[in-house]
Amino acid sequence: MFRLHRRKGLFGLLLLSLFLAACAEQSLTSSGSGALPSDPGAFQEEFIPGETGNWVFESDDLGSTAIVNEQLVISVNSPNTIQFSALTDPSFTDFLLEVDAWQRSGSSESSYGVLFRMQDNQQFYRFEVTGTGLYMIERHNADGTWTRLIPEWAPTAALNKGLNVPNRLKIIATGPEMAFYVNDILLTQINDDRYTGGIIGLDAGTFSGGAVQVSFDSLSVVGEAP
Repeated sequence: MFRLHRRKGLFGLLLLSLFLAACAEQSLTSSGSGALPSDPGAFQEEFIPGETGNWVFESDDLGSTAIVNEQLVISVNSPNTIQFSALTDPSFTDFLLEVDAWQRSGSSESSYGVLFRMQDNQQFYRFEVTGTGLYMIERHNADGTWTRLIPEWAPTAALNKGLNVPNRLKIIATGPEMAFYVNDILLTQINDDRYTGGIIGLDAGTFSGGAVQVSFDSLSVVGEAP
């Protein structure tokens, strides 16, 4: 249910568009009931077993998501595949989101990042980075198509490249205005009003290079609930 498939394995500064494949019929489990901080519009997650929020996990031969050593770890075992885990509540309209993420193994051309303002498994925004120092912001549409909100995958010196080096990803969303940061350096600002609120998710993806494993930790979201 929580998996996308890429159309091609071609990777570089120019990437072909992605499409949404049929979702696998899987038995999903949640990692725990979770508890929000005292601020009802805030969420903090350290991925401590028994204290986590309502993340939805999937596991099969193509990929898996699990909590390992107080980190959310996404493993993808198939080329041209995006695996993600969604937090089913709370949802947010305007917010500031931050999360630490790093690639543990696999080709540095693989990607990882954040899904946000998710309406369902097909409608959401996506902020993605790679181990080679590229980033992309795009929107997934109800008809299964992708709309890039920047022209191409863009290089940035703000990203720490390679394996086992963390990057702090940050998104500030206020109405249609969205700003994207890596390690507190502003990458770009965009304006898009298709989705005004929704839940969040974390993802990792492969191109033609096979398997990848990514860790996420120290997630915080502060903002307004719809």
